[in-house]
Amino acid sequence: MKFIVQGDLPHHDIQTMAQVFFHRIGFDLISEPPKDGLCLHMQRKGRAIKAILYENNIAIDKFNAQIDFDDDSSVCRATKLAVYAILTAYTKHRPPWGLLTGIRPTKIAASLLAEGFSDKQIQHKLKTHHLVDHSRAALCTQIAQMQKYILDDSVSPKDAVSIYISIPFCPSICHYCSFSGYPADKYTKHMYGYITALIKEIEYLGQLCRDKYIENIYIGGGTPTALDDVNFVRLLTTVSKHLMADKAFEYTIEAGRPDTITNEKLALMRRYGASRISINPQTLNDATLTKIGRQHTSAQFIRAYKMAQDSGFDNINIDLILGLPDETLDDVYRTLDGIVELNPKSCTIHTLSVKRASKMHQDKEIHSISQMSDMLLASRAYMDSLSLEPYYMYRQKNSLGNYENVGYASLGYACHYNIQIMEEKQTIYAAGAGAITKLVDIESGRIERVFNLRNPVEYIEKVDEMIERKKRQV
Repeated sequence: MKFIVQGDLPHHDIQTMAQVFFHRIGFDLISEPPKDGLCLHMQRKGRAIKAILYENNIAIDKFNAQIDFDDDSSVCRATKLAVYAILTAYTKHRPPWGLLTGIRPTKIAASLLAEGFSDKQIQHKLKTHHLVDHSRAALCTQIAQMQKYILDDSVSPKDAVSIYISIPFCPSICHYCSFSGYPADKYTKHMYGYITALIKEIEYLGQLCRDKYIENIYIGGGTPTALDDVNFVRLLTTVSKHLMADKAFEYTIEAGRPDTITNEKLALMRRYGASRISINPQTLNDATLTKIGRQHTSAQFIRAYKMAQDSGFDNINIDLILGLPDETLDDVYRTLDGIVELNPKSCTIHTLSVKRASKMHQDKEIHSISQMSDMLLASRAYMDSLSLEPYYMYRQKNSLGNYENVGYASLGYACHYNIQIMEEKQTIYAAGAGAITKLVDIESGRIERVFNLRNPVEYIEKVDEMIERKKRQV
């Protein structure tokens, strides 16, 4: 699809709304409709916005939208509405999240809840103003209520903070992934230096938080358990000593790859106070695991999960991805059947998101979204059967069908860090390559971000600069 834009219109909103209908399209601006293919022509005159859709240089449809008020949000809504309406008519597809393209839809429901709106009023607003379908409006409201209950019930002081620590190494790089992941075998010679630099930054955060309550600690990546035992111990002892891990309400370590989990690492995590871990099979279909670049089997996952239980971990999260290459609804049922047998306290259901920097995107693999709705419905039914309630949600660009990622948990097992990172109600200090510190002013709602370099070698060389960045902004 090509685009023609005339007048003062937000290009980003045009593109993101169009991407809801046409997965991974670019934003190619031209001056006149081409002879072949689709072209969306957007025009603005005053408060009037017109969308015209061309196919093979022939205008096949048009839609007029009106800007209600002279503010940016009204312009954005009218722009999205025009794109949404004309592409809904063309594709015969009604996106489940309507006009919403951001990653945090629950923030809308939470804001309305704080203003005193009832569940029914919130859902009505989501459905009529944002064109969200009924099931998503209900889900959004349910999660906002759950998070309010969890956060209101928290006994932590208002100035509590969380800590995120980045370990960017993985045993292999999944074909859909574009996070700061670096193959562990190729970066072995840098691991000791990386942990040395990371220790320096963690020590600084310890000084910074000397008079604060560190509520949540989250060591993620990447795959933290991809570290060798020597560096893993160095990391855990530093966190324990400088971040008062024993006093944290929640301490999570991502042990995402089953093939990196050993009894020794589980014992270390228990010894140094981790209260929650995540073991992520993504699917229990071995053919798919091979296809997406994972080096473990479903049997290894089940063995690792039971090892973690035997070592004393009660709060073990499981991540699954729906929409993986060539997986059918029956494949998803088989995975969910296997998960139910484990009876987890926490499970996160992701919709596949193919990022631009990933191997899947570069190889131009095409994935069907025809069964995504049924897959999500099936996952919700299975979570209900385990008495797991949805407690946090986010969405990603380039996700199949513009669907959502939902975290489910038993009562008392919801991950508070996940809620804080999504709702942005708490300052999160971050250390390590690719980590982003979020400085939240609770009174004004203002958020400042401090970015660390993504490449671990550059991070090692410039860790002092990363620390100075924080000193200047904190």
